Amino acid sequence: MTEQEINELRWQEERQLRAILDENLFQAPVSYEWKVLVPEEIIMKMANVIISVVIGGLFVYAGQSRDSIGLIITGVIFGVLFFLMARYLFSPDKDMHYKLTPLGIIYTEKDTIPDVAYTIMRGFAWFSAVACLTTVVYVGPLAFVGAGGMALLAVKFTGFHAVTKTVTVQFAKDYKIKTLNKAGIMCLCSQPVDIYCTRRIHYEPNQEAELLVALSQYINIEQVIKVKGHRALGYYN
Repeated sequence: MTEQEINELRWQEERQLRAILDENLFQAPVSYEWKVLVPEEIIMKMANVIISVVIGGLFVYAGQSRDSIGLIITGVIFGVLFFLMARYLFSPDKDMHYKLTPLGIIYTEKDTIPDVAYTIMRGFAWFSAVACLTTVVYVGPLAFVGAGGMALLAVKFTGFHAVTKTVTVQFAKDYKIKTLNKAGIMCLCSQPVDIYCTRRIHYEPNQEAELLVALSQYINIEQVIKVKGHRALGYYN
C-alpha cells in the first residue's frame, strides 16, 4: 500500500470511531444545559455600517451631482437594504443551546434571523433568476455568460432557510481551561491537545462558577486561567 492509501485508511478508521463516539454521546443522559445568545463581534457590526454608508453615499453623491432625486432615493434605500442584509444574513447573532453529558458536550448553533428575512430573500432570488433569464432571451446567447451565471446563483437562494448546526465535543481526561468572563467565553483545552476534545463554549458571565462545577464532575480541571482578550483564549495550548 502507498502512503496515501495508508493515510486514507487511517482517516476512515478515525471517522468510524468518531461516529461511534458521537452516537454514544447523543445517547448519554444530559445533566446540565443552558442557552445563550452570542452577539456578532462589534468589528463586524461597524464594518456593516461603514460599507452600507459608503455604498449608499456613492448613490447620494451621484444624485446630488446630477440633480437626480431618483439616485438619492435609490442610495438611501440601497444603503438601508444592504445594512439589513449584512446584519441579518451575513453576520447575525447566534442562538446557542448547550447540553452537558458525562461523555462530552452537544450544542446547536442557529442564526437569529427573522423568518421574514428568509421570505424576502427567497422572493428576491426568484425575481433575480427570472430577470436574468429574461435578459438572456432578449439579448441573446452572449448574455448567458454573465446573466446565466447570476441566474444559477439566484436559484440556489430560492431555497434559503434557517439551518441549525449541531456540534459535539468529546471529553478527554485532563483539561486546562481559559475563561474570558466579561465576554462569557470559555476555552476547554484538552491535555494533551485533541482537536475533537478542545472547543470554545459560550455562557452567561454570571454562570462561570456554576459551569465549572458542572464540568468538574466529568473532567479533571488542571488549571483555570482568566484571560483579558480573545487572542489569549487560544484553542490548542
